[in-house]
Amino acid sequence: MGAQSCIVVAVFAVLFSALCVSPAEAVAAAAPKPKFDILEVLAGSKEGSFSTFISLLNQTGLAKEINARDTITVLAVGDGAIGGLASKNLDRIKDILSTHVILDYYGVNKLQELSSKKNTTVTTMYQATGVADDMQGYLKIIVLPNQGPQLTERIRIGSAAKGAPIDIRLLSDTEVAFKKFDYVVHSISGVIFTPGIDGLTPPPTTAPAPKKSPVAPAPHHNTTTATPAPAPSPVDDADYDTPTPEAAPAPAPVLSSPSESVDAPTADDTPATTTPPPSSSAIHISSTYIFTALIVVLVSSFASAGL
Repeated sequence: MGAQSCIVVAVFAVLFSALCVSPAEAVAAAAPKPKFDILEVLAGSKEGSFSTFISLLNQTGLAKEINARDTITVLAVGDGAIGGLASKNLDRIKDILSTHVILDYYGVNKLQELSSKKNTTVTTMYQATGVADDMQGYLKIIVLPNQGPQLTERIRIGSAAKGAPIDIRLLSDTEVAFKKFDYVVHSISGVIFTPGIDGLTPPPTTAPAPKKSPVAPAPHHNTTTATPAPAPSPVDDADYDTPTPEAAPAPAPVLSSPSESVDAPTADDTPATTTPPPSSSAIHISSTYIFTALIVVLVSSFASAGL
C-alpha cells in the first residue's frame, strides 16, 4: 500500500504542475529553440565593438525576428560608424536596420565567387515587411574590376533603389562571426542609405547644370535684296556750297510705261488753262433768254405802231 500511495501522489503532482503552466509558457516550451541569438553573437565578437548596434536591434525587436530565421547575413555597423542613427525614432531605426539583414547566407567564400561582370542583387528583411517601395528592400553587391584579392578592396555594397550610392565597404576579409549556412556577420564601413526611408541624410550630390534656353535661329537674309544706302551725315549749312546750274547734274530722263502711246503730247504742248465746254443746260437757258427778249422787242414795236 505504501508504494501505490507514492505513485498516486506523484501522478497528482504532475497533473497539478501541468495545470499551473500559463498558455504563453506552454507555447514557448513547444516552440523550437532558435539556432542562434544574434545579440549574443555580436556581443561575443572580437572584431569590433557593436554595442550601439546591439542595443538598437534589441530595442526595435528586430533581434527576435532575426533569430527566427533559418539563414541570415547581418551587415553590422560598429560604434564608430553608426553616426546619429540612435537619435531617430524606433520605427525608422527598425526600417533602416532591416536593410542591413540579408535573407541568405553570404560568407567570405561566396563573396569571393562573385564576378565583376555582373552585379548581385540580394533581398533584405525590409522587403519582407511589405512596405518597401520599388527596390528599397534590396541591396546591390558589386565587385570592382582590376582590384586586389582582398574583399575590402573589391566589394562595394549599397541599396538597389534608384539614386542610392554603392559605397559601403567591408572592414575585414574575414567574417565577424558565422555558423555555416545558419548565420554570418560582416562588419561594414557605415550605415546603408536607402532613398525614401527617413532617418538618414542623403549623401551630397552635385547640382545639375542648368538647361540652356533654346537659341532662336538667326533670321534668314535674302542675299539678293539690295542693301539700303547709309543715311548721309549731317552737313553744316555754313560749309555747304550750293552748286551752280552748270555744275548741277541733268535730271534723269523719265521713262514712259509700255501702256503709254509714243505720240502722246508732252507737258509743253498742253495749254496752261483750259476752259471747259458749256454744258447743254447752260445753252438751253441762254436760248430761252434770247427768245424772250425778241418777243418783248416785237410786242413793243407793235404797241408803238398802233399808237
